[in-house]
Amino acid sequence: MASNVIDSELYKDYFGTERMRQIFSDTNQVQKWMDCEAALARVEARLGLIPEAAAVAISQKAHAELIDLANIKSEIDKTGHPFVALIKVYKAICEGNSGEYLHWGATSQDIMDTGMVLQIKEAYAVIADRLDEVYQCVCDKAAEHRNLVMVGRTNGQQAMPITLGFKFAVWGFELKRSIDRLQACKDRLLVGEFAGAVGTIASLGEHGIEVQEQLFAELGLGTPSIAWFTARDTLAEFISILGIIASTLGKIGNEVYSLQKTEIAELEERSGEGSVGSSTMPHKRNPFVSMQIVTLAKLVRSAATSAMDAIEQEHERDPRGMQVEWEALSKACLMTDAALDKTIGLVTNIVVKPENMKRNLEVLHGLIFSEAIMLKLAEKMGRQTAHEVVHKVAMQAINEKVSVKELLLASPEVMNILTAKQLDELIDPENYIGLAHTFIDRLIAQRE
Repeated sequence: MASNVIDSELYKDYFGTERMRQIFSDTNQVQKWMDCEAALARVEARLGLIPEAAAVAISQKAHAELIDLANIKSEIDKTGHPFVALIKVYKAICEGNSGEYLHWGATSQDIMDTGMVLQIKEAYAVIADRLDEVYQCVCDKAAEHRNLVMVGRTNGQQAMPITLGFKFAVWGFELKRSIDRLQACKDRLLVGEFAGAVGTIASLGEHGIEVQEQLFAELGLGTPSIAWFTARDTLAEFISILGIIASTLGKIGNEVYSLQKTEIAELEERSGEGSVGSSTMPHKRNPFVSMQIVTLAKLVRSAATSAMDAIEQEHERDPRGMQVEWEALSKACLMTDAALDKTIGLVTNIVVKPENMKRNLEVLHGLIFSEAIMLKLAEKMGRQTAHEVVHKVAMQAINEKVSVKELLLASPEVMNILTAKQLDELIDPENYIGLAHTFIDRLIAQRE
């Protein structure tokens, strides 16, 4: 068995996607480090800090496929240092003495942090695109089911009518807020790090700021106002946003899971050809995708907690927190991407069962219209009195298992105020969905 589900040949697609595994692979990490070293060499050559020929040679060899990862692993085991190994192996493939000019004026965390941000930049683009795709799918479903009336539930109990479109609209606005959060953190997040041993760029003297600015211009990153070696708040912010995104997806998965229960059966995952729900009960159609999304949300939230822990660091550099991020960042990105992928499939292919929604609207024999009836009576008898009258009838209906309509029609104090026709109108689900359509239309207008 693999030591982590992300790497398991059996389960890796439950917990990640191939594209995100590539982004956080050892090969891509090494490539990003080499990209940083090559860009640094080119900038320093332009400023006369290292020979031009050395920068050309370093750039020509800046390809991860030229390096044997096993050699880097061997050097890490020997030195105990997570980055010096790359410099030694990289230097060995550079012609002449050009490798002597690698890493000029830098410290290991400069390159490791900046390489990590380059990986994040790739992951961010994927996640942003997939998040927008989920949002669009949810908006489509809100519009499609704008008028499909169903029971709204509070505290796990039937409450009052809503439409399925309204349920999707609530999710849509929540997803849009996460899109906004993700966009808002982008400029704070995609910032490089190059500041030398303690953050003062003392190694490059008066050229420090110029090297910094030109380096990050080459890499397509922002320039920090000051070193962020021990200021890991932007990474924690990003991972926390992923935690929020995954939690929203988990909520969607959990709702489908709940509404697929046999006793409710209003929504259902589409089962693919050859899918099996149970090894022992052939009739089962289990909501496995919904369950996977919920599981992923829990795991991403745990990564967000780890990212918060990494903010607490000592002095001017403290690799203990950085090493926590290695696990938390890749885990959060991989699992959020997997949850996004699974949610797109879940929402796009969701099976809706209007006949069961209609059946469930009638389960309480009119009790879900108690508020509507109470407020109508309140116009004549006052709100508190009306509440007492309807509550008494409702409890009788529950205890005697009879319809509210039947009891109301037999109540003189009610029928002195309402006609039978008015009562029929009050217990028509179509007439008590409030402004559900307005809120759905707001979502659609916002998307446009």
